[in-house]
Amino acid sequence: MPAWFLNAALTRFRNEVNSRWPRRDKTSDGTIGDAAHQATSSDHNPDPDGSVDAWDMDVDGVDVQKVIAVALKHESIQYVIYNRRITSRSWGLGTWRTYTGASPHTEHVHFNTRTSHEGSAKPWFPAVIPPPVPPKKETQMYRLKAKDGPAVYLDNGAHVPSAPVDDVLEAAGVPLVLVNTTAELMALMPTWPRPAGASSSDIADALRAALGEDLAAAVGADLVAG
Repeated sequence: MPAWFLNAALTRFRNEVNSRWPRRDKTSDGTIGDAAHQATSSDHNPDPDGSVDAWDMDVDGVDVQKVIAVALKHESIQYVIYNRRITSRSWGLGTWRTYTGASPHTEHVHFNTRTSHEGSAKPWFPAVIPPPVPPKKETQMYRLKAKDGPAVYLDNGAHVPSAPVDDVLEAAGVPLVLVNTTAELMALMPTWPRPAGASSSDIADALRAALGEDLAAAVGADLVAG
């Protein structure tokens, strides 16, 4: 007889349970049958091909009901025994009957697969789909300074009339950009419209409309006049 092994379907099941509850208790886990099992027709005994078609899962440290619910939906499950009850594909998985075997199965859950699906590679637990990540808003704050005028603050292309004090922004790494022309300012703000064929005065008007006359006055006429 070949060396025994837990069949592929149950091996995957056990691995998925372990990955979700890595600190679970395994004291009452079981695969290959002991001497008492070997004296019976238990599926804890290896098939002729060496596969063991039953796995006992310790109930401590796991969400037992969740694991059972997942198992009952899997194509490979034949029957499940837990807490003096049994449900089987023979009469309908999910319909529980009283179990009168020697072990009450209170310290572990017994999962048994059907031979036809013991090699199933189908996942047991549904894939974990992370919640969608909202697109990151591209924001950029600038400290703009024209010639010897006061600093002007722009955040994502919008004028910030009441920005934090200059040294706080500097400490936070917000760059200070020296600009002398409208073109230079426009180059920093790719989201601003650039009408085809617009003259510098047209762009200056657009800047005034977008930013307000206070910004035009703050940076100096040379900046908006381009």
